[in-house]
Amino acid sequence: MNGMSGVASVVLLAGLVCLGQVADSGSNPQAAPPKVTGHGAFPVKVGRTLDSSKLKDGDAVEVEIAEPFKLADGTLVSKGTKLTGHVASSKARAKGDTQSELTVVFDKLNLANGKQLMVKGSVQAVFPPPDYSNPTVANSTMSKSGGPGYQPSDIKSGSNLEVNNNAPGVMNSTAVGVYGMRGLELKDGVLTSKGKNVRLDGSMRMIVHIDIFGPPV
Repeated sequence: MNGMSGVASVVLLAGLVCLGQVADSGSNPQAAPPKVTGHGAFPVKVGRTLDSSKLKDGDAVEVEIAEPFKLADGTLVSKGTKLTGHVASSKARAKGDTQSELTVVFDKLNLANGKQLMVKGSVQAVFPPPDYSNPTVANSTMSKSGGPGYQPSDIKSGSNLEVNNNAPGVMNSTAVGVYGMRGLELKDGVLTSKGKNVRLDGSMRMIVHIDIFGPPV
């Protein structure tokens, strides 16, 4: 996909969020909440279809990083890297319900050499597959392959170079909501539909926002 080539404009910034220290020196340090050491947003590709009528709470979910990016320490997260999580809520619309629902929470970002980053991630935006054609998506926002394209720029470790192009349908790290698809809504990481189910087919793209907890382990 030409519109998604190159290094994505995402840098996960370290040390931007600091949680309070334990006030009581006699408290168990393990009881302290985990410290957020960085955060960021980047595109992923759905592999296995996610269907709220077939999934249940706790089911494992895995997506692929759609474009490479660097962490603040310079670690390269390559295209195809796995981001794993689980289904937090899944509901098909039954008689008497007004909508179906799907919520996915991401827990781990797999890195090279078997290392992992502990994260907390949620779906920030949803886009159709790159070969999808929909008249509701403006032509000016389409990539050469015909679908909404991620807009990359150069990347420098420790710098915030997120693209600030908020044109409708442009897939970048600031995008929020559902683009180019009718009947699907997204709010605070929760996908809903008035149809009988929420369904994300393989090859669909999402922007995922994550908070990072600690260094790779």
